Amino acid sequence: MKNMLLPSILFTCIIYFLLGLKPTAEAFFIMMFTLMMVAYPASSMGLAIAAGQSLVTVATLLMTISFVFMVIFSGLLVNLKTVVSWLSWIQYFSIPRYGYSALHYNEFVGLNFCPDLNTTANNTRQGYAICTGEDYMTYQGIELSPWGLWKNHVALACMIVIFLTIAYLKLLFLRKYS
Repeated sequence: MKNMLLPSILFTCIIYFLLGLKPTAEAFFIMMFTLMMVAYPASSMGLAIAAGQSLVTVATLLMTISFVFMVIFSGLLVNLKTVVSWLSWIQYFSIPRYGYSALHYNEFVGLNFCPDLNTTANNTRQGYAICTGEDYMTYQGIELSPWGLWKNHVALACMIVIFLTIAYLKLLFLRKYS
């Protein structure tokens, strides 16, 4: 547990204000909580996959493949609104997607990117003016309500419970050699 908790706290304390993110205690602690909530289901998933595997290389390969799909469908590389419908269901199994959406909500709500600029000028993307954080989040398909932030944390908590339950059951029914 300390191997996930301490790096998340240390990482957040060092880089948060260096990056020029919102200078409020609330935003700082939400980011710290979000980073910890991303670390826990990722390690729980690793435990669930590796539990009961006889070969380390098989567990490593399965983890690598699953994390590659998670990163692809997290919203970092592809706008999730543009993914074809028969593949869009994969995004709901992506751990980074929930952390990415929560961090977006935490940092972009209330931001104004062009306070003195004419919004009908050149700052449009496909005919859509993006001058506020809310506009950008709408473009990315992130819900703007307060539940839009906390539903990501609830989803990550559910993933933790599911993966730890799978790991427990795999270890419980593991054939024991005596």
